[in-house]
Amino acid sequence: MFKLRKSSFSSCSLCLLCAAAETTLQAQSAGFVYVTNGGGNSGPGVGSISAYSIDNQTSALLPVLGSPFPDPGGPSSIAVNPKVRFAYVANRGDDTISAYSISGTTGALTPVPGSPFPQDPAGSNEMPVSVAVDPAGKFVFVANYNYRTVRAYQIDQNTGALTQSPGSPFPAGINPQSVTVDLSGKFVYVANGYHNGNGTVSAYSIEQSTGSLTPVPGSPFSVPIDTTKPRFPAPGSMPVSVTTHATATGQALYVADSFQNYIWEYLIEGMTGALALSPASPLSMPGGPYCVTANSNSYFLYASNSYPSYPTGSVAGYTIDTVTGSLTAVPGSPFVGGPVPVGVTVDLAGRFVFTANQGSYLTNYSGTVSAYAVDANTGALTPVPGSPFAAGLEPTSVATAPGPSSTTGDRQKRRRPDPPAKRRTNANTNTNAATPFVFRDSGARQSPKAGALRSTGTLPFI
Repeated sequence: MFKLRKSSFSSCSLCLLCAAAETTLQAQSAGFVYVTNGGGNSGPGVGSISAYSIDNQTSALLPVLGSPFPDPGGPSSIAVNPKVRFAYVANRGDDTISAYSISGTTGALTPVPGSPFPQDPAGSNEMPVSVAVDPAGKFVFVANYNYRTVRAYQIDQNTGALTQSPGSPFPAGINPQSVTVDLSGKFVYVANGYHNGNGTVSAYSIEQSTGSLTPVPGSPFSVPIDTTKPRFPAPGSMPVSVTTHATATGQALYVADSFQNYIWEYLIEGMTGALALSPASPLSMPGGPYCVTANSNSYFLYASNSYPSYPTGSVAGYTIDTVTGSLTAVPGSPFVGGPVPVGVTVDLAGRFVFTANQGSYLTNYSGTVSAYAVDANTGALTPVPGSPFAAGLEPTSVATAPGPSSTTGDRQKRRRPDPPAKRRTNANTNTNAATPFVFRDSGARQSPKAGALRSTGTLPFI
């Protein structure tokens, strides 16, 4: 066995080796991926965050040194803002928000001072299930499932610590499941997925100096009910995830409806943030969508679907019409997914799509993360070598951060790709993702129409 002798291994040698390792990592990493692991049925205190580096040559996911990072609060959602290099995690188990600084070199996570931050009052069972960061990296917004509220926090730009905004928490609808901030950083949207099927979207304007929220005119906005769709005990809508994307005339909001297997498109009124249902809505989905995401640097939208091919799910991909915002399935969609994909995200450059796969009772919720390469022209997905990659117990969400070679300045200078000509359609013809509250299958009921899913807490939803 080779043994290093102290006399022949100086501190200078250590420095040189560390520098070489750091240089190699910088050359190999195309970014970082983070997956929250809720912990399954193992009890409190076992949650974690799996962190990966994207190999620049093979696109495979390599565990970051120190991963998984402990997050005992029962993490349900993660949001990253690359401008400030902080990650924020909503912990449904203990009503806290964890905050981490991200190493720009290794991708490792370090808790910021004061983390985790308790929601007030502590132990109130608010159940924070979704978290979002505004584009400027100034504010954090959290959807609380049990308390029907959304909380707003100010981010300390030096430390990443959180201070609650004046007036927080703010009323939302029944059972908020997902929160997102629009691309302008002016508005917040919350999907309220009440289990009786009368879903809504709450909309707020953001006070730019404090992060406080004010409902926009007309909020909350109803998600239509298709009475022709059979649903027990009655037809209904259930919005579980929201995301936004730019169009030629403004922005569109996309809402995943897991009851009706639809994506609804709303047009955002630029001055007020009010929503108007698009004539192109709804778009029928191949399965029950859990999460929907779009990237401002591309013209594609992706949705994770756990059905109808349970326990192997799928990922649906769509092109976004640059004028109307309407969606058209990309070639080959839907794409084979991992077991029960619940969270989905696109990396900042639009090169990769990742899904957090919760697993099922058949595998004791042993989770994975799937990685796909994105065809820049068509949006079609191809699994990267080695995918899916091992994660922790019961993954609930996924997010990405840029690699060490992708500085903020470089990203801002990167030209947005031209859309394919076929997406430049006539306006008259008929995409920071937020992860919804995650359902787990009970193992006792297999049919999604019969209610095969239950909440990760104790609430029977369907």
